[in-house]
Amino acid sequence: MLTLLELVESLKLSFSQWFLLTRRNRDLTQDDIAEALGISGQSVSNWERGRSIPTLTIDQMKTLCKILNCTLDDIPSTGNEGSSG
Repeated sequence: MLTLLELVESLKLSFSQWFLLTRRNRDLTQDDIAEALGISGQSVSNWERGRSIPTLTIDQMKTLCKILNCTLDDIPSTGNEGSSG
C-alpha cells in the first residue's frame, strides 16, 4: 500500500491539493490550522482553493510541518498557483 507521500509524488499534486488531502488525513479542520498558525481561517481556505499561497514565518512553517506531521521536503512547490497572501 502506498503512503500518502508516495501517492502525492506519483500524482504530482499541486500545493492546494496536497494541503487539503494532508489536512483531512490528519483529521484537522481549517480552523485548527488557522488557530495553530495565528492566521485567519479564510487564508487557509484560500490555500485549499488555490486562490493564494502561504506566506508564513519560519516559526509558522515549523508549526505547520509539526501539525501535519511532514517535513519541508514533503510539501510540493507552490509554483505559479494563485497569488501571494
